Amino acid sequence: MDENLDRKADLIREIFESGDLTRFAGALDGMRAPDAAEVLTALPGEIHVPLFKSMEQEMASEVLTLVDEGIAREILELLTVDQIVPLIDSMASDDATDIINLLNADTAGAVLRRISREDYEDVSELLKFDEESAGGLMARELVTVRAGKSISDVIATLRSELDSIEHIQYIYVIDSEGVLLGTIPVINLLVTDPGKKVEEVMERDVLTVTADTDQEEVAAMFSKYDLYSMPVVDESGRLAGRITVDDIIDVIEEEATEDISMMAGTGEEEFYERSPVKLSRARLPWLLTGLFGGIASAVIMNSFKESFESILTLAFFVPVIMAMGGNVGIQSSAIVVREIALGGLSVSQTGGKLLRELKVSLINGVVIGTVLLITVTIWQNDYRLGLLLGICMFIIICWATIMGAFIPLMLKKANIDPALATGPFITTFNDILGIAIYLGIATIFLGWLGEG
Repeated sequence: MDENLDRKADLIREIFESGDLTRFAGALDGMRAPDAAEVLTALPGEIHVPLFKSMEQEMASEVLTLVDEGIAREILELLTVDQIVPLIDSMASDDATDIINLLNADTAGAVLRRISREDYEDVSELLKFDEESAGGLMARELVTVRAGKSISDVIATLRSELDSIEHIQYIYVIDSEGVLLGTIPVINLLVTDPGKKVEEVMERDVLTVTADTDQEEVAAMFSKYDLYSMPVVDESGRLAGRITVDDIIDVIEEEATEDISMMAGTGEEEFYERSPVKLSRARLPWLLTGLFGGIASAVIMNSFKESFESILTLAFFVPVIMAMGGNVGIQSSAIVVREIALGGLSVSQTGGKLLRELKVSLINGVVIGTVLLITVTIWQNDYRLGLLLGICMFIIICWATIMGAFIPLMLKKANIDPALATGPFITTFNDILGIAIYLGIATIFLGWLGEG
């Protein structure tokens, strides 16, 4: 957090502890809403609601949409319906829908009955869509004009909507049925003859998505085409709403958080959960998976105990083998998961991806295997052991790289989130097979090693 904001948080904490409610009420005056949200997030939980209630309505409404979901729920649980309704009325329809989704069913119903009719219609429509779809991201607020209107009519419409709609980048041209015909960038209105018809100047080649398009696909389109906003249409081409880039930034952060948490073997909810019991319950299944994987590795090592007894030095390199297999697998899977998430890799490209990863594994395997061969030969003064370990490392790196790429691709083909393939799953998988490969090869050549 910014140093100034950090000092502000410390000051607010001191004011709260002193009980000076007069100073506390104006603690965030003059701050921008994103900064206020950051300060609130940095403070202890017991200060969140009192500080939120001290904000002016406009700031409070925006801050509620900016803080983490866990903090937003915490605040909403301690607000009455009378306090929530004006906050919802101040929000754009997409933000209002997100906040309604955080309320329990009874409170949500009471709030919907109390908000303005226009907001009710917009929010009710958006609540029908999956939260992780284009419909769940879109806002209903946009500027539209009918075909046949002049640019002067467009400017008049725009002026009338400026106070109620934020981030206006495009004017949407529709027909009498609401079908999207084209768009006019707002900046173009400055240099276009006011007497021209909208059909003469509108851009007809418009990128659109339907309401059921997955949010990851929408984010990939924004990234690929450098978009600031995108219209959402129904199956008949009728304009339903628009998605703006600020919502896509939130999606990218959300997807990254989800993937990172899965790769770590936790759940996304851990970023918002405060209960140690619930956090423990979320992590234990993955930790137990790792434990049983470790036990399986121990069982395999026990079955090769005669090899260890014959050449004790073999045991020294078990951690090296296990660590390299896990690291290589995670590297490979992380790259594949990222490409899938960004839309840069389809299941049809599986063969090419596996071939590329095979080439990478061959290069890495040769280099690392050679380094291990030379190191062990010099350290142990035994070229046979060095050669054996170098060969084992080469095989394990090739295997781990291919598996790291193959598993996410197969999960994608099975319509399972590829991020689930990473973390404890791949690490444990490679540990077990890596140690089996290492000790299996060592046992086969045990007699040859003993000759040294």
